[in-house]
Amino acid sequence: MTFRNALFVMSTVLLLTACGSSPEKQKAKAEAEKTKEETKTMQEYKACLKKAKTDAAKLDACERLLKANE
Repeated sequence: MTFRNALFVMSTVLLLTACGSSPEKQKAKAEAEKTKEETKTMQEYKACLKKAKTDAAKLDACERLLKANE
């Protein structure tokens, strides 16, 4: 019975270790989220520029939106 218990514990540990997320996966996920957010900000910036046209105050607000993303 103890051999079975030891085998069960070892296999459980291996399974849980294999299923855990690695630092590389976490980094890739964070970078993907950052890229997604940057893309969203760029779309908002482009929409802001279209609305602003030549209004200096509105163009300044658009620039601040872009700088906030940096």
